[in-house]
Amino acid sequence: MARMREVKGYDVPAGGTFELKPGGAHLMFVNIKAPMKEGMTVPATLRFQHLGEFKVEFQVRPLAGGERHGH
Repeated sequence: MARMREVKGYDVPAGGTFELKPGGAHLMFVNIKAPMKEGMTVPATLRFQHLGEFKVEFQVRPLAGGERHGH
């Protein structure tokens, strides 16, 4: 059984891409103040070691296949 563990960052090669997806590399929001509901957008800031900060918005969607993990 795979377990989730905190990762301080991901390596993204210069000029490369990095995909976040359920069951693989992903972001987890912790200590949220209210439940996230499908359809809402969540603002976040991504921090890159050499490029600085980028403000982004994530749309809350159900997991593919209806998977539920309690978070």
